[in-house]
Formats: sequence, C-alpha cells, structure tokens
Amino acid sequence: MRQTFYEALLLIAAAIILGFAYTYATKQGFFAKTQPAPAVALANIDMISLDQARGAFESRQSVFVDARHEFDFLAGHIQGAVNIPLKMYGTLQSRLGGVAKDKLLIVYCDGAECNSSIELSIKLLESGFTNVKVFFGGWQEWKSAGLPTEQ
Repeated sequence: MRQTFYEALLLIAAAIILGFAYTYATKQGFFAKTQPAPAVALANIDMISLDQARGAFESRQSVFVDARHEFDFLAGHIQGAVNIPLKMYGTLQSRLGGVAKDKLLIVYCDGAECNSSIELSIKLLESGFTNVKVFFGGWQEWKSAGLPTEQ
C-alpha cells in the first residue's frame, strides 16, 4: 500500500512538471505573455451603437469583422462578415488583404462580456487600418434585433 502511494505521488509530480514544461514551451496558461493594450491604441478606439452599426451595414460602406472563434462564426454571424478570430490574427489577417487601409472596419464579438473585439481592433490599428470601430453589443445584440445574419 505504501509503495502504491509513492508511485501515485511520483506520477502526480511528473504530470505537474510536464504540464508546466508544456505551458512554458507554448507560452500559454501560467506562462502566457499578456501585455496591456497601449494607451494610444485604446484612445483611438471608437465604440458604436446598434443603430450606428445598422446604418453602416445598410450603407454597404463598411466591412464587419467577427473576432469570435470559427466554430461560433459558423454557427451564425452578421451577414457578409469576415471571420478573423483574435488568436488567429497573425495567420488570418490576409483575409483583409484587399481592403483599403482607410475602409471602415466594424469589429465585433459575442457582446458586452467579450473583449476580443477591442483587442482585435487594436491589432488592426497597429497594422495600419485607420478607420476601426467596435460594435460592443456584438453578435448577441445584432441577433436579438433581428438584423440580417447568415450561417
């Protein structure tokens, strides 16, 4: 019984060490590098209301950018939106390759409980886009208002 206890303890210790080694190597979890958003970028972010987002949608003078995970996007999104999940920005930013840097981009995610839209808008501003707005009500508010969606 005593030997079983020591073997179990050894396995738990090995699992903890391997877990920390993995998160350290991938820079995730405990070792994730989180940097606060630059104050300059935050100062340049404009929040827009549902009515303003609807007006931009109806004018067809903007591009809606969905910051949610692809799974959520495929389940439903604002009609015509481009999906660029925040964590995939580095590899998927080419989805905006043909978009002029001064084009109005409206970034959204799930709603008020989601900050991915703010973080993605900062990345877009840092990439040279100059007309970026955040629709903070996001998918939930859009869907609740019965505005155009697609799957």
